[in-house]
Amino acid sequence: MAASPTENNYINFVEMTFIDDTLYFKAEDDDNLESDYFGKIELRLSILRNLNDQVLFVDRREQPVFEDMTDCDILDNEPRTTFEIYIYKDSQPRGLAVAICVKCEKYYTLSCENKNISFKEIHPPDNINETKSDIIFFQRAVPGHDDKRQFESSLYEGYFLACKKEKDLYKLTLKKQDDSRDKSIMFTVINK
Repeated sequence: MAASPTENNYINFVEMTFIDDTLYFKAEDDDNLESDYFGKIELRLSILRNLNDQVLFVDRREQPVFEDMTDCDILDNEPRTTFEIYIYKDSQPRGLAVAICVKCEKYYTLSCENKNISFKEIHPPDNINETKSDIIFFQRAVPGHDDKRQFESSLYEGYFLACKKEKDLYKLTLKKQDDSRDKSIMFTVINK
């Protein structure tokens, strides 16, 4: 049996206008059109690990670092080891849009503002009326690694969360992906 077409999935344009060198279209019926935005839809509690099996941890200065931890250490250091990953609906198919948060004494959301990784003292909003945000990352599976994930910045295309050794610490940073085999941008996400 052949598939039958469902509803008409097209837009009738009735007018065009140039404004500041940009062409805009006016739809005949725009009731079913959706604006570009991120909308919060789900929460997951997760532990994040780098490829050295170190756990992402928020230190006392609210800095994201990786440390070797046993399961008991992880429990003893909650909530600094358990991240709230908010999943957002994205009006564009670019990966799973997420915000990464932690609740210690206060509520913090991971930001890559100015390409620097830090925690902002904010709760992630229900809606973000933009297509890019310093707190939204696209979580994607890593090809060839079923249990590994990458987090690309929505604000800086081609930049990913990465694990970088600085002196005796492994820090969470933002890094431009130079090589598809770069293991520093791969993480294990363990949902609780």
